[in-house]
Amino acid sequence: MDKTLLIRARVQGLDALLTLNGMVLCKLISDQEIRLPVHEFIQSGENRIQVLALGPQGVQFDSALAPVDCGVKVSVELQKDRGGESLVQAHVLFDLGENFKKGHRLEKGRMLDVTVNLPVSFNRWRYLDVLQSGADETDHIKIQDFVLRLAGLFQTKKVSLLLPYFSVRNQEVASAYGLDMQQAHAAISTRLNLLCSTFNLSEESLDSASWLFHKVRQSSVYALLNSRYQPLFQFESTENQNSHQWPMHVGVLGGEVFVLR
Repeated sequence: MDKTLLIRARVQGLDALLTLNGMVLCKLISDQEIRLPVHEFIQSGENRIQVLALGPQGVQFDSALAPVDCGVKVSVELQKDRGGESLVQAHVLFDLGENFKKGHRLEKGRMLDVTVNLPVSFNRWRYLDVLQSGADETDHIKIQDFVLRLAGLFQTKKVSLLLPYFSVRNQEVASAYGLDMQQAHAAISTRLNLLCSTFNLSEESLDSASWLFHKVRQSSVYALLNSRYQPLFQFESTENQNSHQWPMHVGVLGGEVFVLR
């Protein structure tokens, strides 16, 4: 790809959760700017960007009063790739923002809720279809068992047994980017081998009390997070003080749990 679609975001006063089409992109820390590619979360035409305020109890889905002065800025940018030696100014497609005074009502906890029409052409992502399937009361039990299995494989560093969990995601990526399935498989295999050889799964990731399965809309798709609304799977380097986190969305279909993103 010679173009990259990015979102740049920053909140002030409150931490928040940044979502695109309901999928969790990341946690926004007050006064810290993030900039990340979003191709794996977009669709042709309308795309919904939301910034959800985080309070002491996490995401506040009910309307509440802002506890402090707060605000949010989000830009959707198109970055052309001209190689590592060339600096190309990003083209801003949308520049969005809101500011709230202390005591202002945040409707359903939303600091921002905007639908934008993006100039992209992608195959329809499978997760958009899974979003149409309703959640089941047993989803959490199935995901707990799934996380335990995945965590166990990360602990024992069994890459060959980890790979099948990412097959659905690999098929979609290969189709969207015009890759051979083996290329997508090799890419995730390389990533898993590097991760397992130089990192260990953190103790916090193994603590079920810290697990949070954030439901995407009312569907059977969930973002795997910890109690701080960060990715559940956190890794610590075996060589230095570096750390790594692996954001992950899963879907529950036919009683089985699949990695979608």
